[in-house]
Amino acid sequence: MSNTLGQALLIEDAPEFQLLVRSTLRGEFEITCAVDAEQALAALAARSYDLILIDVGLPGRDGLSLCEELRRDPRLKNIPIMFVTGRNETSDLVQGFAAGADDYIFKPFHPDELRARIKARLARNAATVGAGVAADDFWKGRLHFQVGRQRVSFGETGTEKNLFLTPNEFKILYLLVKNDPRTLARAEILREVWGENLNVVERTVDKHICSLRRKLGATANYVVSIPGQGYAFQVQTDKNGVFAGASNT
Repeated sequence: MSNTLGQALLIEDAPEFQLLVRSTLRGEFEITCAVDAEQALAALAARSYDLILIDVGLPGRDGLSLCEELRRDPRLKNIPIMFVTGRNETSDLVQGFAAGADDYIFKPFHPDELRARIKARLARNAATVGAGVAADDFWKGRLHFQVGRQRVSFGETGTEKNLFLTPNEFKILYLLVKNDPRTLARAEILREVWGENLNVVERTVDKHICSLRRKLGATANYVVSIPGQGYAFQVQTDKNGVFAGASNT
């Protein structure tokens, strides 16, 4: 097997779809197959991957909860995770992105679509963590951004707490920060975070914002809802100019 091939983990229990994905990505990726969450976690413990493809309807533990666990693993923060599944309702799509997926592809799919989606996602991730971005390290209020590591922490220098944002949560928050104080419409956030021509609805943005605010805790009010327009990032202070979330000690 050529060393130039990418490494992909396919978590899929149906042999016919394993075969179809292998055939579609032949010459581009070496595919490791896992039929359930247990096998997938064992495969991830054994080696690193450039891409993870997951079916939602796995035997035993479903793909949604598995994706959520993978997104909490700091080793996988920059690895694209894509659902390839027969569950094609809007609610399924929203749950998939809320779980931390970078893309959601319906079965049956055309091989050209799968290749194009993967190529676009890998290019987007590479741009996000490229050398030009990696140097960005800054504070906004009580939040410390380390863009190259896709990490946001809360507190003060030396006493920071990692917020463990998913890749899409990080991208949304960083997008809002970069455009501070401009308000971004949901459609613009969708386009910038998930790309063009994806099966993503605007409600997905609201779900991610809700999850993001929970993790931001005392600084949740930095992400401001602008009725009828969208979202903006605004560092909040009290009447004495103290940042929101600051310690009273």
